[in-house]
Amino acid sequence: MRPTEVADVHPALGLLSADRWDAAFGMMHACSEPTIGEERGQALLDAVTDRSEMRSQIRSVVNVLYATGTPAGGAMALAWSMLMCDPRKPSTFFSVLPQLQHELDEADLPGEVEDNLRLRLRVWWRAAEGGFTTSSHSVFRLADPEGECWPEPEVTTRVEIDMEKVERRAPAGPTLVVMPKHRSSKLNNYNLHYKDIVDAALPLIVVRDVHAIRTALYLEFPHATAAVNALTRDLRDGKPAHVKPACLVGSAGSGKSRLVRKLAALISLHVHRFDGATSDGQFSGTAKGWSNTEPSVPTRAVRQSMTANPVVMIDEIDKATSSTNGYLPHALLSFTDPETALRYRDQSLDAELNLSVVSYIATANDAKLLPGMLRDRFRMIRMPEPELRHLPQLAANVMRDLAAEDDARVGDTPLAGDELAVMGKAWAKAGFSMRKLKAIVLATLEARDQCQMRH
Repeated sequence: MRPTEVADVHPALGLLSADRWDAAFGMMHACSEPTIGEERGQALLDAVTDRSEMRSQIRSVVNVLYATGTPAGGAMALAWSMLMCDPRKPSTFFSVLPQLQHELDEADLPGEVEDNLRLRLRVWWRAAEGGFTTSSHSVFRLADPEGECWPEPEVTTRVEIDMEKVERRAPAGPTLVVMPKHRSSKLNNYNLHYKDIVDAALPLIVVRDVHAIRTALYLEFPHATAAVNALTRDLRDGKPAHVKPACLVGSAGSGKSRLVRKLAALISLHVHRFDGATSDGQFSGTAKGWSNTEPSVPTRAVRQSMTANPVVMIDEIDKATSSTNGYLPHALLSFTDPETALRYRDQSLDAELNLSVVSYIATANDAKLLPGMLRDRFRMIRMPEPELRHLPQLAANVMRDLAAEDDARVGDTPLAGDELAVMGKAWAKAGFSMRKLKAIVLATLEARDQCQMRH
């Protein structure tokens, strides 16, 4: 089978059989233009002589294809992502290889063709482990059995791989005084610990690499690429991290809260969780005269993190109910209005605070239960349920998490096809819940351990 024939099975496998980067690019450009459009296709051709611009254009294409939310779009996005894999940068392989390995394992190919592709894929895995960091050749050329261009063994360098890690640097530069002294009254005995933020220039956590963040989230949530794009659309490289009010809407177990926590972790943002069923009074804080006085939730998030732009995550906001203490949606209006948040008067501290860069991200099971004022103020983002086709990637993510929790799991081999088939049946009965998948993966690994012990 020629590369174009293999591409009919899956475009990424077609690319795996290419011998040169330019041949792979030509193959993808020819089959993608009907989807990405002539203008974007021409932009790719114009960028051929500029490596940096080419990577930027390919990232744009990948984002567009993932945003379609279709299997065909995801397959094309995976193939285009392969063109950004650089042997000198092993981390560029992390978001590609698990999906690529799964597609090859599931493909029905002639024996000779499959053997050739598996031989090539082993070179890609070796590149991900840092085996070719000194090479000037593309991974396509390195994987060509007849290329004979591998660097000598003594000049190769091996690096440790962390599939979850995205480069995080200490915040530097931008700061914000959240609680100016001249706009504050004297703190009472109950709030003395807030003196640390009076007139303090608190750091603003800056976004370092939006593309790397999105790529890590695509890998973690392959069923929710459109949601990832919507949630991260406000982020800009080199700018303080801030997400305009957003609400992730989806069924229980679809991964809404995990997505918020994962996004914040990749940027190094503090997350303050608030139960949406709690009354308004607890969110806005209580008056200064009370002995149990307490500042608002956003103010507490700033103090706990000692940063000016933490994330306040309001879980299950659709369960908020009105009571004698107030109504949570009413309280949120003040914090999510840009003008009011810029000079919010905290009733407990009796101080004017700048809370304009605090991010508010809510989760809900049913958007119909939300009042109109919240639907107008918060951007509604649908969080789809995972499907059976997402199982290989999601199960691999769970195995990575288990290895991080238990050193004994570090050496576990990838799940085999028959194991995934059994897990798929159990997962379907569990309603494809992300929460229950971990238990299913762990049970599968424990069953494997027992079988090995018997033999």
